[in-house]
Amino acid sequence: MNRTATALLLAVGSLIILSLTMLASATMLDKGDGFVLRQALACGVGFAAFAFAATLDLRWVQRGVWLLYGGAVGLLLLTLSPLGTATKGAQRWLFGTQPSEFAKIALVLALAWFGARFRDRMKTFTAGVIGMGLIALPILVLVLAEPDKGTTVLLGVVALMVMLVAGVRWSHVGLPAILGVVALGLIISRSDYAMKRVNAFLNPTENRDSATQLNQSLYAFSEGGLDGKGLGRGSLKFKVPEQNTDFIFPVVGEELGLLATLGVVGAFLVILLSGAAITQRTTDPFAMLLAAGITFTIAAQACINMGVVTGLLPNKGIALPFVSRGGTGVVVMLTLVGLLVNISRQAPDPDPAAKRRANHAFDPADTDLPQ
Repeated sequence: MNRTATALLLAVGSLIILSLTMLASATMLDKGDGFVLRQALACGVGFAAFAFAATLDLRWVQRGVWLLYGGAVGLLLLTLSPLGTATKGAQRWLFGTQPSEFAKIALVLALAWFGARFRDRMKTFTAGVIGMGLIALPILVLVLAEPDKGTTVLLGVVALMVMLVAGVRWSHVGLPAILGVVALGLIISRSDYAMKRVNAFLNPTENRDSATQLNQSLYAFSEGGLDGKGLGRGSLKFKVPEQNTDFIFPVVGEELGLLATLGVVGAFLVILLSGAAITQRTTDPFAMLLAAGITFTIAAQACINMGVVTGLLPNKGIALPFVSRGGTGVVVMLTLVGLLVNISRQAPDPDPAAKRRANHAFDPADTDLPQ
């Protein structure tokens, strides 16, 4: 295993260990709920999925892309049917799983397949924007319908970044991106719950009831100081809803202090740099776009979560990868890391001459897309 993959695994492993430790602390009053045990079991399933994804032949992955994509769309449709489970005004669960998490894998796989197959057409509006957009749109619409605006924003950002890496022109994606933001803004403006979150973000002092989570989160960070109060001694977990999911990062800050929170940021930075290095040295077009999509997915989700709990972004209900409680989420994230390790393992560093000959991701390719 090369050094990049080793650094990646050390960062992910450290976050998993921190997760189980903090969940034990954050849920210490939830006797009998078994949060930590269930999360540990989910991590076990996730590591099995990681091992499978890390050793799978990528040619088989390419052949199964549209089966996985269709399965993800089907699961999202079932989630919105009477079979789905509604909780707190949102219908996001199906038989104890969260299909929008599986959609993350399906989306990056499908975009990578299309971008690699038609890579010499990505600078055209037809292939670059319409083609890639038609892949992303069904998943975005179904996730938004649950409703899950945070995951919709995340998937939209990931799709945009993969499109740009694939070679789509900035001038082509600008207008669709603006229209998407405007449409999301109109949807938010029609939701009283969403508008309360936006108002709490813009004016936390004038909307104290809606900004309780944010205010307590910032208080927890300040109370933690440099060294923290000590494991299990924080008070945030007794006051704030979702402290073991979306708002677990402030629990880390309060109990373990600034050094621990910087360690978490550092771990995600290692993941980002490792993913970027793997993407950079991969000459296979599909693997390169897949690595970029996976890296963007993990990094963007982490940035959104940490931005929310520090008051830099409105509350979006996004979990912190590898750290927040959530069985489906940790299984999907570990599967994505497995694919990233797979790409790193199957694509050793090429010599400079070979890399120039390969022309990285944009060498001539077979395509049946009309001129």
